Amino acid sequence: MPRVVAQQPPWIARGSAGHQLFQNDERAKKPTTKSAHYDGPTRKVAHRGTEIFAAVGSELRWADVNALEGSPPGGQGDDGKQYRLLKTTISRPIQQLSVSRSGDYIAILTSHTCHVGLLPASSHLHSADLSPLRLKTFQVGPTAHVLEQAPLKSAIWHPLSPSGNCLVTVTEDACVRLWELDSNNRSTFDEPSLAIDLKKLANANSTQEDFSASKYGISTGFSPDNIEMQVAAACFGGHGTDDEHGWSSMTLWVAMGEGDVYALCPFLPSKWRAPATMLPSLSTSVVAKMRAASGDSGITAAEKQVVDQQCTWLAELDNQDPVLQHGEDEFDTVEVYSRPAKPGPVPKLQGPFYMSTELESGDVTDIFVIASKVDDDAVYDEESEEVGADDGLSVGVICLATSSNKVHVCLDLDGVEAEWLPPKRSRSFTPDDDDVPKDLLLFETIDLSGQDPSGSWPTFTASPIERYEILVTTRSGVYNLDFTHWTTALEADLASDSDAGVDFRLKMLLESTKTAVAQVITIPSDHERNVNAVVAICDPASVGHVLFTAAASTPFATVLEIPIHLAHAYAPVDFTSAGALPAPEPRAPYEPPEAFFQPSALPQLLKVAAEKRILGSDLKAQVRFSPATLQLMTDAHRIMSSETHRLGLAAAELFRRCERMQAELREQVRRVNEIAQKVDVVVGAEEDVQHGDDDNSGAPQLTGGKEKIEHRIQQSQDKTRQLQAQVDTLRAKMLSLGGKQLSAKEKAFTREVETLNRSLEPAEASEAPTEPAAILHMANSPSSKREHEQEKADSLTGRFDAVRALRKQLVHQVEDLAAQRRGAEGKTGSGEGEGRGGGVMAMSGFRSRKMEVVRELLERETALVEGVGARLERLRAGS
Repeated sequence: MPRVVAQQPPWIARGSAGHQLFQNDERAKKPTTKSAHYDGPTRKVAHRGTEIFAAVGSELRWADVNALEGSPPGGQGDDGKQYRLLKTTISRPIQQLSVSRSGDYIAILTSHTCHVGLLPASSHLHSADLSPLRLKTFQVGPTAHVLEQAPLKSAIWHPLSPSGNCLVTVTEDACVRLWELDSNNRSTFDEPSLAIDLKKLANANSTQEDFSASKYGISTGFSPDNIEMQVAAACFGGHGTDDEHGWSSMTLWVAMGEGDVYALCPFLPSKWRAPATMLPSLSTSVVAKMRAASGDSGITAAEKQVVDQQCTWLAELDNQDPVLQHGEDEFDTVEVYSRPAKPGPVPKLQGPFYMSTELESGDVTDIFVIASKVDDDAVYDEESEEVGADDGLSVGVICLATSSNKVHVCLDLDGVEAEWLPPKRSRSFTPDDDDVPKDLLLFETIDLSGQDPSGSWPTFTASPIERYEILVTTRSGVYNLDFTHWTTALEADLASDSDAGVDFRLKMLLESTKTAVAQVITIPSDHERNVNAVVAICDPASVGHVLFTAAASTPFATVLEIPIHLAHAYAPVDFTSAGALPAPEPRAPYEPPEAFFQPSALPQLLKVAAEKRILGSDLKAQVRFSPATLQLMTDAHRIMSSETHRLGLAAAELFRRCERMQAELREQVRRVNEIAQKVDVVVGAEEDVQHGDDDNSGAPQLTGGKEKIEHRIQQSQDKTRQLQAQVDTLRAKMLSLGGKQLSAKEKAFTREVETLNRSLEPAEASEAPTEPAAILHMANSPSSKREHEQEKADSLTGRFDAVRALRKQLVHQVEDLAAQRRGAEGKTGSGEGEGRGGGVMAMSGFRSRKMEVVRELLERETALVEGVGARLERLRAGS
């Protein structure tokens, strides 16, 4: 439910351009002909986008909301007005206005007559010239809608008309006429393309009977249906969108004053457009019904006839080649079909629909229907793109308003489908075979009576924002009814595959879930009986979301909050104010009552008395006691008493407002004092704390609010440090649970292994230097070679290579010494002297011992090198 942003904006205040739009003048007050009594809905305000069309008496006026908001008081128009007068040939008071879906026509209804005016383009009306403009008008049904015939109750535009200019009029005597208007063909305004008398249709047995509306001048006899079937209002079951069920937009709902509800389906013009989901959804449902009927032996003849007629109707549509026509968008196209000739253009009258309980709350004044959503699962495959009908009810919602300001919310569980009368009456057919009961489940009754229990004519207005949101206009104001909450919960139960406990859940839903009701416009009780049906304008790019109505020449308006999904498309959302304090409930400013501005009738009475010489012209003559003087005094007293009474009531209202403002101001002051005391307690401005006799005087020291706050901040900081220390301790304990920490020696060994691993890795080839300093110290220079060799020799790799080279050198030396020894032993003979032989043997023993020592050293060095190599391999594998 949208939030109220402002009530009674300044541009409709007294003296402003918005107030002048509805102000009566002498021309509008005095119609040229005597007006008949009117008992019906009052819809004297219509709109086309942000343009407003208002009826004041017999005048039709035009203005734009953008211009009304930005214009100062006074203005520059004709006679200081900010509106434009659209002159017509209508001489009777206008009761209803309705702009066509295309925006080209406007239907102007009096109590009995209907006129259609050709609206100029918006650019032409927005010109700087606000002089009166003559509007070309045609009278619709010059012989059908006249004073001698029944009064008009509804004039609605067909939602499936390709041009948007197909008008449906419904009179009180239950006659429905379809007018396919064409400004180039005058006959389309004189004779309807389809006229049906619902009383005759209700008693008809076949399509061969005559159920056309009665002609002008033909008298009809009395029938009980003349009382029971007096129409109160009519509407279509849908708006012709893709997310609605196929039969909804072609169903005309008619509500009777006594509470009966009837339906005509399909009710179509000769050329009609089909939304994208209509024919697929209808084909799917009809084919499923046909298959079920073929396998069901218990189906009745009436049900079999309905299925056969629907199949025939759809078969003719399938054989047509639709005509492509531009839609509302230039890139959008719609398919236009011709109305099938069979089973016939006139459908069967379905109803009356019986309520679950009797409605004893006054006569019905208006009807509003919310279509059920289309079944996407039955129309599209899983891979196909859906049309966004996930939100909504799979059953229709029917709302009935009564004269006692009560709204009955009903559910159409069975749904309305196309039905026709049989082509001829069968001999074996009995009336009981066709008597299939149709029910409506009463979900909730909403009481909007307040201080006005009866005597008004409530009307419905569709919300331009939400599908399950409607506006109700009563004598006391405008109410917003939001069904979103309980429709979501109800659809969850209806879509459930399990039927276990569904009765209990629905019972709890009916008892606990209610419709959200909010009064968005309040109308004082001193206005006329019938208030204009509210007009809802939503244009986020300019005026926003505005509700507009009028009563007794006084406009009333409310500005509502624009939903986020619409506001995002035009302006960024201000997130800075998300945490701000909630704004107070907006209140309408004080509007001076009409009693303060109405001229007194006493001067006119004195003028008449002076003309008749009852009193002197200067009112100073001697008063003569006579019957004429007594009558004059009586008339003057009557006038003065009534006028002073009205002024007294208006002054009392102002006094009460001032008293209420004083009481509210005192309440606000009290709340501010409470907040101030709480702030003082927080900052400690009123606390006295004695710290001790630190000074010589011994007087107590006062701790101000700043010192106390700083002390609290210091305590908070100390507490934060303690908590941080505890967190660090807990973190260390948690880390220790995963394994023991490394000791200092293990950390040092780890660093040594990493260093050894880096030193054993082959050096990467460095890139050629490009800097001048690097070029002077290139690697191939003698100094650079010496430095590089020295670094390599000091490294572990260099040392390891040196050990290997030493081992290889020693091995070669041992092999050379062994070869020399074997050669010396071969050359020595057996006859040599003993002394020489002893010397050689002594030398050989010394060398053998030296070789043993060298061999041991080599073995130890070899073992050491192999051990180091194996350890390096293990370290490299471990890393």
